[in-house]
Amino acid sequence: MASLRTTRALLLGADESLASLLADVLGDLGIALFLDATDAAGPDLVLAHVERGEAILPILTRARACAAAVPILVLLPFADERLVSRALCQGARACFALGRPLDELRTLLRTQFPSLETTHG
Repeated sequence: MASLRTTRALLLGADESLASLLADVLGDLGIALFLDATDAAGPDLVLAHVERGEAILPILTRARACAAAVPILVLLPFADERLVSRALCQGARACFALGRPLDELRTLLRTQFPSLETTHG
């Protein structure tokens, strides 16, 4: 019998209020959110919060150091095509503007990261 492992997401660069909000959204999809790479113990996804364009490369570098082979979703403060393009060119799988409705984040996670689907989703 195969064991069901909880999907694990590591959140980098976010404050407690954003972490709490994302924990609720991800929890609805059966994804556990961790703020520490040690606690995440091999995450399936990294969420990287980027407040400014110059922070994209350092946060993506940190994400790769924490979890080299997993997809990265960059969380941006607002929809900015230049920042999205830069993040994607530097290795992010997808981007989400935090000003958008959270249902769009759920949809993005389901469509861009189908391997994260769990029995809860």
